[in-house]
Amino acid sequence: MSEIEDEPWEISDEQKLRFAGLYLLEYMINRPQVFAVWLEKNDSDLEPILEYLMVQSWVEIREKKEYIPTQAGRGVIEKFMQRFAKFVYFFDIFSAVDLGSGEFAFAKYFDFTEEPDWKQFLADERWEDLRIAVAEYLDIDAVEIVFMSFIREDRFGKNAEGWQFDLLLGTVWDEILEICNEAIDISELGYQEAGETVSGDAVMGDILAQGATLLSELQADAKRVLEGKPLTLPNGQPVDRVVEPVAFPNASEFDFSSYIQPQGRDPFWEENWY
Repeated sequence: MSEIEDEPWEISDEQKLRFAGLYLLEYMINRPQVFAVWLEKNDSDLEPILEYLMVQSWVEIREKKEYIPTQAGRGVIEKFMQRFAKFVYFFDIFSAVDLGSGEFAFAKYFDFTEEPDWKQFLADERWEDLRIAVAEYLDIDAVEIVFMSFIREDRFGKNAEGWQFDLLLGTVWDEILEICNEAIDISELGYQEAGETVSGDAVMGDILAQGATLLSELQADAKRVLEGKPLTLPNGQPVDRVVEPVAFPNASEFDFSSYIQPQGRDPFWEENWY
């Protein structure tokens, strides 16, 4: 949490492979979907990802014909879904903050009954997206934060032509890094007041405390804090379901006040959580 000169965010090939593997594994479990060992057409771009999943023992080959998820793979996706839900519920509230007044857009969340009106409210220029700064303050990989948001926005669309290539090698990863590196960071939050310097760390600590309080208030007003949805909604009756699907957790399962305590946070915040 020190305010040293900021280094640009980066993503390694191993990280891309891990993120892409989790995305594909969830698709295989919740859709459900199996892939033939002899991958054809666009599916051939999935070969390195499926090989990675095999090495991790998260998928296996059935009858020398097709890749299927394992129970170990399901356990990983269950943890991933918990982690994803925590990111959704916690980080979204910091996506629209008025740094001048200290107001959070989500304080007005339940004042809107129509989605277009809510989106118009969020589009106001006074709101700043502080999710990357929050990740920086809590020593969490901002790349994963943006990756999670891209999943919610269906940026890795499984129905789009060529999604298999984009999952690992597409320019979407450059877009993720661009967002991370152009976002407001902690060093930009500091300011001068009455001849004294208020550090970005101090500002962020206050923002986090306010955000956690607001989340608790929102949760008290309603069982759902934000709109959480599964990564993929199963279509019709499951066919050849090898393992049970993994549901998206409810906001009520989480204690948001504990999120701002880096020294006591749970393993879901750690990079090697699986």
